[in-house]
Amino acid sequence: QFAGVVVAEHFEAERLGAVRGIELGQKVIPEMKKRGIRVLPGGDYGFPYNPHGRNARDLEHFVKLFGFSPVEALVAATKQGGELVEWDVGQVRAGYLADLLLVEGDPTADVRTLQDRKNLAAIMTGGHFHKAPTRH
Repeated sequence: QFAGVVVAEHFEAERLGAVRGIELGQKVIPEMKKRGIRVLPGGDYGFPYNPHGRNARDLEHFVKLFGFSPVEALVAATKQGGELVEWDVGQVRAGYLADLLLVEGDPTADVRTLQDRKNLAAIMTGGHFHKAPTRH
């Protein structure tokens, strides 16, 4: 049944033009990156083929499809987003607002680690734990 859901999501994405958009992105985004243009993860969430809560999948696309290293994808999703909108967010430094994740595994080696909620050992947002660590 799960495989059927994935197939249905693909057909819906194709019908709405998202598959073509990714194919075009595979040509354009590496060239933009090479020219020094900041490209950030994100998109239209909430569609059947791109539901809320699957945002970390974008990082995998940046690595597998667009030629980013895992570290470059993480920096684009955090630090560069804040820089682009000129907000003090996305960095762990004094005066900045940053949500923090304590992760089982190493997302700088494999960003897919962030797609499995079981790997998120703790989540801190706004200076408070949204999900407190269960181990000390």
